[in-house]
Amino acid sequence: MNCPSCQTAMLFGTHPISTQIGAHLVVNASVPHERCPSCGYYELDAEVAELIEVQAAIVVMSETTEPAPKAARVARKAMGMSQVTLAQELGLTQESISRYETGALPIVPEYRLALAGLLGREERKLRGSTNTLQLANTGTEG
Repeated sequence: MNCPSCQTAMLFGTHPISTQIGAHLVVNASVPHERCPSCGYYELDAEVAELIEVQAAIVVMSETTEPAPKAARVARKAMGMSQVTLAQELGLTQESISRYETGALPIVPEYRLALAGLLGREERKLRGSTNTLQLANTGTEG
């Protein structure tokens, strides 16, 4: 396949992918995908992109003590859940979820860890559907 931007042949390999979640930059050091060696253009399979988003949300929710409200929203959306569904899953009200996501309520450790647990479940489900795709070396900056 040729790059749609510069027409150079795309090369398959593992490369770092960065995901910005609020003030946090999460870097996954080895993501398998095709990349243009000339201009850097790349494409990801939808399943890989979804897994990267879930993993980034896990890192932010489990490794930062005060995640931004946007991170809570990204985490919920990465799981494909509505506020109502997440509230039911956690035994909370939709209004509480909304308040966490808008910053009206500070994200307490219990909520942050509950989200990380649900994200871990989603990650395991996605890994099963991507034919043993292994994305590793995920870390956060910021």
